[in-house]
Amino acid sequence: MTAPGHEPAELSDGGEQLFRHVHPSWVRDGQPTSQAFKPTAKDDGRLSVSRGSLGTAEQAFRLQTERLRLTVEGTWAVTVAEVAAEPVPLYAFGDPVEEHGPDPAHAYVDFSAQSRKQVEVKARLLLVAARTRGRLDPSE
Repeated sequence: MTAPGHEPAELSDGGEQLFRHVHPSWVRDGQPTSQAFKPTAKDDGRLSVSRGSLGTAEQAFRLQTERLRLTVEGTWAVTVAEVAAEPVPLYAFGDPVEEHGPDPAHAYVDFSAQSRKQVEVKARLLLVAARTRGRLDPSE
């Protein structure tokens, strides 16, 4: 849920990292699967991420595991430019939330207008970028 008084704002810094926290069921042989980079049915086409310009990978990981008590295998990242890249250009939005405590770094990648095939293609492309960068936290 978006924090009161805040409208999601499109992110424009192509170099900004977007941290994705990956559940253990979406990790094989120490690497995330493409499932980690596509929204699930409950996500309404929005893939939750954390903004690197507003915190470190470690801070984002700790928020997920300590405050929200979610099970997370690790944190990987893609950039705003990778999200916006062809052949399936998407937009990322800053979306601070208050639910479960303040999280000003919350953001999302908007997949809502994409076909199932486009979602699959983009998830694989984001996966390659994230795997190339490697797990950011906990550090390997």
